[in-house]
Amino acid sequence: MGIFIEDLLHFGNLIDNEVEVPLKPEDFKRAYPDFEFTFEDGVVKIRGKKRVFLFNRSFEFRGKEEPNKVYNEKKGDEVTDFGVYLKILSSEGLDVLTKNEHFSREGDYLKMSALEPFKASEVYQKVPKQFRSKLSITKYKVKNGEFSIFLTVIK
Repeated sequence: MGIFIEDLLHFGNLIDNEVEVPLKPEDFKRAYPDFEFTFEDGVVKIRGKKRVFLFNRSFEFRGKEEPNKVYNEKKGDEVTDFGVYLKILSSEGLDVLTKNEHFSREGDYLKMSALEPFKASEVYQKVPKQFRSKLSITKYKVKNGEFSIFLTVIK
């Protein structure tokens, strides 16, 4: 028997365990309204528009999942941000993405916050307030139509 989203309501049982939280493209759209996200097996596609002279030109960034390449930023005992690193497959539109404070380039990777889409999801609303700053990402998985993050509660 695995751990399910309903277990988020019983966080005391989740310390040292992890729960999978599936995020949909709509969650990412609410968090990042200027971009369209598509998830395929192991690949994240981010579409948007960039201004070239007087015209808007579309771009499509593609990044490959690196399931265990995640980050957790802390201030004291509280997690202030968490997210993932995507291996850059095509750098088109990278300049537009990195203008957003929740994206940055680090070598061959795009660092992307997963906290913002998580906050935009229905699951986040069910998390008790005292545990929201105690969530830490351990890994992620990109499936067809879904971006799953695996969270644990830190002490």
